[in-house]
Amino acid sequence: MEPPDTTCKAADRDSHYRQRILAAANRLLVNNGIDSVNMYQIAQEAGIGQGTLYRRFSHLGEIYSELLRTSVEEFLKELEALAGAASNSSSALSQLEDLIRLSLDYIDRNAELLLAISSMYAGKKTFAPLKHPVMVRLRNLLLACLNRAKELGETREFDTLLTAHLLLSALSPFQYLYHLDELGCSKKRIYDGICNLFIDGLRAAPPSGQA
Repeated sequence: MEPPDTTCKAADRDSHYRQRILAAANRLLVNNGIDSVNMYQIAQEAGIGQGTLYRRFSHLGEIYSELLRTSVEEFLKELEALAGAASNSSSALSQLEDLIRLSLDYIDRNAELLLAISSMYAGKKTFAPLKHPVMVRLRNLLLACLNRAKELGETREFDTLLTAHLLLSALSPFQYLYHLDELGCSKKRIYDGICNLFIDGLRAAPPSGQA
């Protein structure tokens, strides 16, 4: 008789606890708001000990990251599909406008959670948000679009790599919430401002004699 597969049982138990923790955290976020949630409350809501919680998640940032994992992946796949479909058939600058719009829509839906994740990791020496795999994928999409716009002659001469990084910074949750809450800007105003800088500001001048 073969011995029971304890590894499989342990993995199932770990998955069960993780799902309970994530479900509890999501309920607390919906009911109480992000500023009112802590690890103790999550353990209480999930009906588990704090040791069980901390063996699976070291801090709130890890829990929030896990909650966003599926939606982030869906968001990036939507952007990648858009980029692939438009790569040979439309204006690269129009495509860039769509990427900016969809990015702001996603940030608007998840801004507080995204900002909380950044805050949880900000004190760590290894924290480099622009090197995060999600940000790298988004940067690569923006860079490809900027490169194509330049190759098609839609823009004046400019540094595509630096511009992609600057645009990525402009699309950060921190920037979005600051402009929304502190400056009283609407999402449309933020979108228009980013497009004015990174699309209209890069657009090639019309040929001489044309308006």
